[in-house]
Amino acid sequence: MAAGGATFHVDPAAAPGGDGSFVKPFATLAAARDGVRAARQAKRIAADEAVEIVLAQGDYVQTESFALDDRDGGLSAERPVVWKAAQAGTARVVGGARVPAGAFKPVTDAAVLARLPEEARGKVLCADVSKILPGTIPPMALAFGGTPTAPMLFLNHRFGTLARWPNADYTSFSKCVDHGAKIKMTPGGGSVNKPGAFIYSDPRAKRWNFAEGVWMNGYWTHDWDNHSVKAASYGAENGTNDVIRLAATIPYGVMGRTWGRKERRFYVFNLLDELDAPGEWYLDRARKVLYLCPQEGGLKESDEVFVATFGEPLVSAKKIAHVRFEGIAFEYVYGTAVSLAGEDVQLVGCRVACCGGTGVSLYGDRNAMRGCEVAQVGRAGVSAGGGDRKTLRRAESVFEGNRVHDFGVFQRTYAPGFGVHGCGITLRANVMHDAPHSAVLYGGNEHLFEYNNVYRVLLETGDAGAYYTGRDWTTQGNVLRFNYTHDLGAEGEMANTMGFYFDDCDCGDEVYGNVFHNVSRGIMVGGGREHPIRNNIFSRCLIGMSIDCRGMTWKHWNSVSVGGSSWLLEDKAKAFGYTNGVWAARYPRLADIMNDHPREPLYNPVENNIFIDCKQQILALGKEAPMERMAPIANNVVVNTRGTDGVKCASIDARIASGFTVLNGSTDAPCAFGFADAANGDFRFLPGAEILKVCPGFQLLPLDRIAR
Repeated sequence: MAAGGATFHVDPAAAPGGDGSFVKPFATLAAARDGVRAARQAKRIAADEAVEIVLAQGDYVQTESFALDDRDGGLSAERPVVWKAAQAGTARVVGGARVPAGAFKPVTDAAVLARLPEEARGKVLCADVSKILPGTIPPMALAFGGTPTAPMLFLNHRFGTLARWPNADYTSFSKCVDHGAKIKMTPGGGSVNKPGAFIYSDPRAKRWNFAEGVWMNGYWTHDWDNHSVKAASYGAENGTNDVIRLAATIPYGVMGRTWGRKERRFYVFNLLDELDAPGEWYLDRARKVLYLCPQEGGLKESDEVFVATFGEPLVSAKKIAHVRFEGIAFEYVYGTAVSLAGEDVQLVGCRVACCGGTGVSLYGDRNAMRGCEVAQVGRAGVSAGGGDRKTLRRAESVFEGNRVHDFGVFQRTYAPGFGVHGCGITLRANVMHDAPHSAVLYGGNEHLFEYNNVYRVLLETGDAGAYYTGRDWTTQGNVLRFNYTHDLGAEGEMANTMGFYFDDCDCGDEVYGNVFHNVSRGIMVGGGREHPIRNNIFSRCLIGMSIDCRGMTWKHWNSVSVGGSSWLLEDKAKAFGYTNGVWAARYPRLADIMNDHPREPLYNPVENNIFIDCKQQILALGKEAPMERMAPIANNVVVNTRGTDGVKCASIDARIASGFTVLNGSTDAPCAFGFADAANGDFRFLPGAEILKVCPGFQLLPLDRIAR
């Protein structure tokens, strides 16, 4: 018994039947949970005592979800239940079965060797996994938008790669013979689709065994939609050669009204015929033989090979309160790693890695996640929610000082580092990097995003934002301040990826004191309103920022027949009673929107911003913009370090030119006008910086507080 509370010990090396003491620890997490419940019921510890469960070094292997409920929480924030590693990072909760290195042998089956790429013969190993994977292994699904059908393989703290070609990046096609798009509307109103088909003339396809199964992952129509689908056939169709026909429908068909580049990208996977790169694997699901191409030097006894199958969260809790997890690693799981819902639930200094689903799902009020790492995640890094939008009750949950990276491994789009929902959630000083799509997707009210560092996201996608929200008037009261967004993926010269993207008439985001560097387009205001944009730095963007007028020109606006139900902007607002009560009091201009030119992008002041070396445009403003009702565009500064050299659109739109002061250096005498090294991302101001004299309203940014 610790002073002021009770302490229990767990050790995976302990014998069964322990009592939780230091001498006879529990052997499993379930035993510890049940032991604490029993001790409380027997009144050996009081219900209001703090409880600490200390996990010794080792792997806590789960064959099913480790579940907690309302019996397992603490009484208050001062008397919590704490699950903690005795030494941070040494206790690991694992959701898969280990395949010993000794189980792998060189491939000797002549038929298998004949199918392997020549350069891989003699390198690929195989193992019988029938004991590890009892029962029938289900076939790979015909089509899916995220995680492949179980099992999943992990190798040394990373996902194994289902044997694929190309080994990196994508191949492409540009000719479609059947879009597979919507062909009619049924009487009930639903759409009918059919699988599409395209021409792929690369001779590589002739080596693939389509009868056994060829799966393809691709951006089939849009650069913001990615799906996996099986091929039904390959060959001639109606006199056309080299046609690959899909075995199932995919949401937008094949090359149907494509946005972005014409060529459509895909790769093939789950092919024994393409098992040739270190880290690749293939499972013969009928024979239960696992094939693996190890790293150079072969497979060592110390190498970790894990296979995971169960789809429930590795750790789950519902309606729990005052519980904290400290210094624990959660790893190797097919589904979500940690799914917690309740009040005052905290993860502190934990590591979540190698999970096929979402890394962490944390919902409820007054929750926190601090100093954690989330990496190698199949879907979203962290899903966060809480509060009550109808009453605008704030969750007051905080996600601070976390590093989230290498997410969206399987679900390549709309699987962000952080997905934020509800009301009153703070993301502070987090680092997010290396992902194919967005870093932050959010909806709701009164969220605060500050001091975050986002880079190397949007690496594969277009028409997307590092921070994205869209198509909703009611996402009001959000603040994005002092964030550093830089070095993003880009669609060539199309400026089709954004730092902040307020899409499709979205409203209500304050943007202050942010830095955008090496970003295709810093900010995109897609026809919405109530986005004050002040005191930001836009450096080396193709386009600094845009405000368009799609609400005035698109037939989608508030139309179910053209845009579908998601475009019924007024109906979404009515669901919250936006003209009355707390909503009308908090957001009076929203309450009056239908009487105030609702299709126009009003109340978007652009003031005291600095634009440095933006190549194509400073501020792209829709030609339909109602200038007489627009918010001020004033006191901004444009810096052309080398003058107009390399700047296609050095002139400012005449309608707003008075809102910008232009400072030009020259090719012979480049000038940053007071930044330490803006070209390389150092935006500290030097003493006496000329730019601050030209833009006296600009406030110095707390750059030292931004996460690194």
